[in-house]
Formats: sequence, C-alpha cells, structure tokens
Amino acid sequence: MAVPGAFLVPILLLLLLCGLGPYLVAARDQSEVECVVFNEEYMTCTWGNSETLTANYSLYYWYENRSPVVECKHYLQDRGIRFGCHFNQSEIIQFQPFRVLVNASLGGRTLKIPSERMELQDLVKPGTPVNLTIHNMSSNQLQLTWTSPYPKAQCLEHAVKYKSNKDTGWTEHQVKGDTFSFPSVDYEKYYTFYVRSKINSYCGSTKLWSEWSVPVVWGSNSTSKGAVESSNHTLSVTAGAPATLREHSPYKNSYVGV
Repeated sequence: MAVPGAFLVPILLLLLLCGLGPYLVAARDQSEVECVVFNEEYMTCTWGNSETLTANYSLYYWYENRSPVVECKHYLQDRGIRFGCHFNQSEIIQFQPFRVLVNASLGGRTLKIPSERMELQDLVKPGTPVNLTIHNMSSNQLQLTWTSPYPKAQCLEHAVKYKSNKDTGWTEHQVKGDTFSFPSVDYEKYYTFYVRSKINSYCGSTKLWSEWSVPVVWGSNSTSKGAVESSNHTLSVTAGAPATLREHSPYKNSYVGV
C-alpha cells in the first residue's frame, strides 16, 4: 500500500532526530571534486567546505596505466574538517588521464563524492601577469608590455581590457604575444589597463583565466595643470607595489598605480 505524502514529512523529521540526518545532509550537500593546477607549481583538489561537510573524507588518486592508487599526502582542512588535497609539483603529471576517489565512512556507511576522469593540462590556471609597462611610442600611440610567471610563454594567450575616465564600459582585446599596441590616445583623458592570461589551444583545453593584473593608469590626471606633453617615457607596475616612473620622465605626477 502506498504511503500518503502527508506522512513523509514526520517520518523524515524522525530520521533526523534519530541520528540519520548526517547521511541525508552528506548525500545532498556534496559537490563534485574540482581540481586546479596553479601555474604548474602545485595543484589543489577540493570538494566542499567545513560548512557543508559532515564527515572527514579521504582522497585517493592514480594515473591510468601508470601508477598505483595513492592517498593524499597533504590534506586541506578547516576547523578539523578536510575539504581538499594539496599536490606538490612532483606529483603532477600532464597528458596522463588522472582519476580521484573521495570517500568517507559515517556510522558504518560509505559516502562518496563523484568525480570524473581528468586531464591535468586542461586544468592549468596561469599566474597573474606582472611588470606591466607602458611605453609612449609617439605623440598618440602607446605600447603596453608585461611578463608572466608561467614558465611556458609560448603556451599563453592574453586578454587586455582598458577604458578611459570618460568611458562607461571596458573594451577587451585578445592578444597572442606579450605586447599590446594602443594606436590613438586622447591627452585630455587617462586610461586604465589590465591584463590576464590563459593556456592557449596548442597546450591544453581550458577556460581557466589567471586573475586580472594590478592595473596601470596612463594619462592626464584631472588635477594636473595643462595637457601632457609629448615625450618618450615608461611606467612600470609590479603586483603588490605602487606604480613608479623612471626618474628621467617629466610626467611623474600624471601616472597612478591603483
């Protein structure tokens, strides 16, 4: 005989009070395992946080047709609850199918968090571009250059976004090299530039972009007296540090590192 729906709610509440609640919560709240390789220096695989996890899970990993099953050596924990695993550079192998098994035992019952077969070259997130430098190439042309901490420059593509103080939205361009030319500037404006990077299609298949760089700003400050004169000058910005102009530039007060 079918159980009427009206009786299901009190039954579920009774299960919660009797200690079966963790099974239901664990089964409901878990997300899939997410792995990210950071700049090819290390990798993390995470599966939740201390707010949603109700048991301490263990992670086991292996590379297909290459290595035995190994347990995580360095767990990530929050308030005593495991939510991820840290992998050293020596443990990362690209272009080899990678698999993980994440499970836990709770009250004699085995809980599992689902995961898919992964290719680690498709999970690389490059480091944030640094050393943004603006060169004034002529009376109305700028050139923006930068460097990346990622060790394989040929594997990167970049995005540059910019706007002036009079624009309402950002303009974004895809760039293959580490140079971006801005053909025409208005000396009555100042411009803000950001750069980010990701692995190109020749070295992987990923949608993971780096973080946006520290911004660099070029142009006439609204508090400056008169227009900026034409001259060759260079502005450099390093992540975490303010913008500084080389001492030979006469426009030191016209450039701001945000």
